[in-house]
Amino acid sequence: MSLERLKTILPVPEKIYGSGDISQWKEAEKELGSKFPADYKEFISTYGTGGVCGFLWIYSPFSDNENLNFFIRSKEENDAYIISKQKFPDDFPHSLFPVEGGLLPWGVTDNGDVLNWITSNNPEEWSVLVYDGGTGESYEY
Repeated sequence: MSLERLKTILPVPEKIYGSGDISQWKEAEKELGSKFPADYKEFISTYGTGGVCGFLWIYSPFSDNENLNFFIRSKEENDAYIISKQKFPDDFPHSLFPVEGGLLPWGVTDNGDVLNWITSNNPEEWSVLVYDGGTGESYEY
């Protein structure tokens, strides 16, 4: 779905927080060690930090809220994944970013679903893997 189409469904807020400017995006990508997907950057630049309908929460590298900060939350999600993988390796088969094909968390739902990118050398080709917080199953998009 294009951002223009999304705007017809999800209006842009009047006040936008934590959207980042060009220099902030460069710093965030330097810290990450990779570029972010362009559609993610466009979404954060347009909508800023926050949630969608109080259910879907997309992490932003520019959020002052530690519960929504990309770098804080992705580290916490990765730490939890590592523990789960040690206990249940068959249920958690992926590696973590920066390994090729590794997971990189970018959001969460109120149901506890974790939204991850499956990374590659080209961020424009990253797919999405959702770990269902209720069942432990995963779904790739």
